Amino acid sequence: MGLFSRSAPASHFPQSVGRRLGSGDEVRLPDDLPADATLLVVLFRDDLDPLADQWARLGDRLADVHGDRVGVWELPIVSKKLKMFGKLATMGIRGQVDGESERERTVPLYVDPKGFRKELQLKTQSDVYAFLVARDGRIAWRGEGDIDMEEVEALEQAVEDVLAAPVPAPTDHPDAEGAEPPSPDADAAPPPEDDEAGNAEEPSRPASEEEAGDGAPAGAEGQERPSITEPPRPEAVEPEEEDAPAEARWNGDPPPIRTRG
Repeated sequence: MGLFSRSAPASHFPQSVGRRLGSGDEVRLPDDLPADATLLVVLFRDDLDPLADQWARLGDRLADVHGDRVGVWELPIVSKKLKMFGKLATMGIRGQVDGESERERTVPLYVDPKGFRKELQLKTQSDVYAFLVARDGRIAWRGEGDIDMEEVEALEQAVEDVLAAPVPAPTDHPDAEGAEPPSPDADAAPPPEDDEAGNAEEPSRPASEEEAGDGAPAGAEGQERPSITEPPRPEAVEPEEEDAPAEARWNGDPPPIRTRG
């Protein structure tokens, strides 16, 4: 599991346009987000689909708890230059997506990958990134890479905070007033370049953003909230060097729901 850079990334998910892999319907973010709290799973390469599916299954477990107020979308990033090729541009993605429901929640985004990475301060294209966003595109929580139990619990709490807060309108996005999604040709410094190992140096911008989601109202006092976590099974994942202990790693299987005391 990797952590985001300590520099200040965007507070809102970028305005962007994609198409559902199933129906082909155009989707605009954040206007067409499917729920009050949506887990957006971003990946840049087809070979990262298994890890992206683990994040999506985690989102499904949250939706089991909170109903249709929680949604999940997988967002493969496709170069905007390939949009003219239509379905040919997403053939690799289609080959790894089974079932109508999974195709409908898979929304390839046609963007400039470098500009997209710069706006969100993503260090490399060799990892999977997860964003919990509110109706207006505000990023309430973010994670990346392999999932551990600490992230599961943090995401669960972030969902509760978003759902306890007033529901914002999509027009609350800072770029919403008559603005189109940012052009990939806009003048901007490129994002950190990947080295041979697929990593990038830390951006040099100062850390100035407050953590997204701070100050959100808590849930109703005295009510018990169901949890998607349980004590992890030691046999789930073998320990790896410089990684979370095996007992702290989430094995990707949906954990049974228990009631938080």
